[in-house]
Amino acid sequence: MQLNLQSSLLTFLDISKKSDFKKPSSWPNIRNNAYSNSIRLLVDDRYPVGFIATVTGGYSVNIDGEHYDNYDTSAQFSMADWSSYTDTEGYNIDYPTGATKAHIIDIYPQTEGNNITAFHCERVAASGDEEQGVLWAHFNITNAININQCFSYVSPAKYRNKILKAVTAKNDVISLTSGYGFSGAFYYCESLEYLPTLDGNNYNLSTYVVFGNCSSIKNIKMKNFNGFISAQTFQDCINLEQVKTNFPIQAGYRTFANNRKLKQLPEIANSSATTDAYNFITEAASLEDTSLDLSGYSKLTRLSCVGTSSNFMTGFKGLRVSNEAPFNSSTSPQINVSYTGMDRTALVQLFDDLPTVTDGQTISIVGCTGTNDLTADDKTIATDKGWSLILQ
Repeated sequence: MQLNLQSSLLTFLDISKKSDFKKPSSWPNIRNNAYSNSIRLLVDDRYPVGFIATVTGGYSVNIDGEHYDNYDTSAQFSMADWSSYTDTEGYNIDYPTGATKAHIIDIYPQTEGNNITAFHCERVAASGDEEQGVLWAHFNITNAININQCFSYVSPAKYRNKILKAVTAKNDVISLTSGYGFSGAFYYCESLEYLPTLDGNNYNLSTYVVFGNCSSIKNIKMKNFNGFISAQTFQDCINLEQVKTNFPIQAGYRTFANNRKLKQLPEIANSSATTDAYNFITEAASLEDTSLDLSGYSKLTRLSCVGTSSNFMTGFKGLRVSNEAPFNSSTSPQINVSYTGMDRTALVQLFDDLPTVTDGQTISIVGCTGTNDLTADDKTIATDKGWSLILQ
């Protein structure tokens, strides 16, 4: 029996339910009395902080309630060394480990009525990689904003906010701007535990490693995305339990790789354009009973939904593929469902779906629930189509 839990109703049922971020007790509550149309940051003064805001007419910065400076739109604020800043004493904090002082930075339009339309951190060091000190960011705005590479940038000169614990927002929603993705926005935010709902406004927004290596987050909420491209979007989110959406997500390269606590897949889109779904989902040992239908993915060159002997994907019960897909990747195996809960019936169904190939393609079913139950005739279904089976 094949079960399919890919239901948009199921995944979106409580996306609008507000969850309140519970701050560490020593932190000031930066949501209280935040300026209208502003972004407010709580920062650990052991680290540098830099950012750029796009605002018609420029933006102003206050630190701990005192005016610091004015900036032209898209100009950079830079605080490379907090020891040089002595206007206020800041706030005493004891979290994270080793922290003693924090400061509140307010970023707001110089001209009342204007909006911050783009915001991202920016490296302030002259060279090399940089760890920055944002602990908590609050978006007290309702307008759409571009948050591409908001708290992390990968190449060539990196900045990351590994101690960022929460991003909150007015009405618990960040609305994203048309024509811009949010690639890398939270990449390597290892301490991140809370995000508001991200609203794509029904635009075609591409993504890349948006939440990659967010190893602390458990729930991610997104709505109103079209053409959602999901390469590495949730990879290495080892504590992620659920992605709540009201739209389907395209299966892609390492989309849910190493998601050990993931309980359910969101609805998966039918995509005839996707070519690479290598390690689409891996090591999801907590996955509830799920069958994945990728029979519309007619251009796939490789596909893997795979567990390991120590993170066995018991809940992965079935996979359908297109008999038109070329599966002609030079990387073998071209299909890998090893260490999953696919029984004999599910494996035979997969063999029935396989296209006929001529380039020595392989399919790995090592450690599957039904591998040892396959008969010689079962295996012939695949081998007669030109496939080689990897059984151990």
